[in-house]
Amino acid sequence: MLQALKIDRNRDEAFDRITALVRDIFNVEIAAISLIEGETQRFRSIQGLDLTEIPLEASFCRATWREGATVVLQDTLEDEEFRDHALVRETGLRFYAGVVLRTAEGMPIGTICAMDSKPRAFSEREMRVLENLALIASNEFQLREFAHHDALTGALTRRHFMHETARLCEIAARKKLQVTVIMLDVDHFKSVNDQFGHASGDEVLRSLAAACKANLREFDIVGRMGGEEFAIALEGAPEDSARTAERLRRAISRLQFTFDEAPMRVTASFGVASLRKSERDVTAALARADKALYKAKADGRDRVVVSNG
Repeated sequence: MLQALKIDRNRDEAFDRITALVRDIFNVEIAAISLIEGETQRFRSIQGLDLTEIPLEASFCRATWREGATVVLQDTLEDEEFRDHALVRETGLRFYAGVVLRTAEGMPIGTICAMDSKPRAFSEREMRVLENLALIASNEFQLREFAHHDALTGALTRRHFMHETARLCEIAARKKLQVTVIMLDVDHFKSVNDQFGHASGDEVLRSLAAACKANLREFDIVGRMGGEEFAIALEGAPEDSARTAERLRRAISRLQFTFDEAPMRVTASFGVASLRKSERDVTAALARADKALYKAKADGRDRVVVSNG
């Protein structure tokens, strides 16, 4: 169930259109667009092969990523590095062409590739076309980053959080999964800004968002709702989500800061609420989680309260 949810969440029509173009233009069986994070290659669109992510070391794109340039293998059986690769042995993959995706500043972020079961030539013109498609995919990633993510913390903007949670609710309803939301707010955040300045407050928010992401699953949704308030939407029963909130609370309480040579820690309060069967979006559940959050504040802060509603 979780894998199916992950696959549905990762699907993206804009990138699907680009991979469809790759297949049609080059007449290949497989096309993919992926992000590479650390040692993992995560597919944002893949057509012709059933994958969501693989270790970079197990991928043909490791050569493209390593070289930082267009890589073409006209016949994989003639390539010493890849002739014994699992995709060659198990699926008969014989052709690969890949290009690195880069940000406007030139930082590599992923790859676009074309693959086929027949060896084939790949002309300079075809290489230019694939490189132009790579630019389109890179621009799409950048547009989404600026439009959909909070510039300070990297969390989703409030508007895009609501958009993504609507998708999550639709998928969860179809698969008969439960959705829960978590609201969290930094305790006494105004005093951080007042005592140490807004730059210090910004550092706290960046670190808090990073701590949350490190303790959540890839397909859980994190949004900055405004100021020091964040929301999380995830698949799971209330008791499981309450445990997740407690894990986040502990992670935030362990963060250490030094401002004006003074050590400092922060805490956060949490409210948790699940969607009711009749609800088709997270609006009402967010209101219940927000109410639970304020109860956590009233009860002494630095704690998790689950809504009874």
